[in-house]
Amino acid sequence: MISSAVQILMDEGLGVGAESITLKRVFGYLETNRGIRLHYASALGRIWADLHEFHHDVALAIASLDMSVAESEATMAGFLNILRKADRTTPEGRWRAVNRFCLFVGESSFNDLVESPAWPIWVSVWAVSAANPNQSEPDLIREALTKSYDSLTSNLEFALNWAMGLLGLRAKAPLTTSQLSTAVSALAEGCGLRDRLRRGDIRDIKLPTGTKGRREYWTLFGVELEALCTHFLEEIPGWEPSPLGF
Repeated sequence: MISSAVQILMDEGLGVGAESITLKRVFGYLETNRGIRLHYASALGRIWADLHEFHHDVALAIASLDMSVAESEATMAGFLNILRKADRTTPEGRWRAVNRFCLFVGESSFNDLVESPAWPIWVSVWAVSAANPNQSEPDLIREALTKSYDSLTSNLEFALNWAMGLLGLRAKAPLTTSQLSTAVSALAEGCGLRDRLRRGDIRDIKLPTGTKGRREYWTLFGVELEALCTHFLEEIPGWEPSPLGF
């Protein structure tokens, strides 16, 4: 029932909260999509004491979603393609690869995030949790959100370290790759929220970054991502590229 409720929210949106999910809607979804017939006595008083407990568990399931899996296979293939084409023998070539990464991530990876059906409802649960002033007792939803964030930051940090290692770059001390991954994910979320309300503020920024100054379309996220990389990263002295294994 919980997974069905989450799927309904992904398909139809959260509205003003998990309270928009009624047992009747979940029963109808299960019967239509899985051939399972249930009634109120199957759930209330047996699994959940009342509808409030059910809504809490639905919100907890949403908070537990791993948002680090939003990347598509096409996005990952694009990463590898940029590395294969990069001139890693010169600092200029390696920074050019960073520029290409930021242009690509600012479009493809950003789209993976904002077009994910799970992300809007995850953000909605995060907003409700953040607005809750009562932190005097254990909050399972807040804990689940924290674990989701930790997973996202950890996976992004791994990807950044991997790409930096292949481009002869490192974090400028005392800054860390973990801080960079946190900044990148926070930037993506902020731009994603604005994109859903005022797409024109985030998209179609023309910059002369192509070959021979050709204008290319950037997202604001991509522009800011490159600024972050320039501030956080530096070249490793004496670094020499090794052959790529892919």
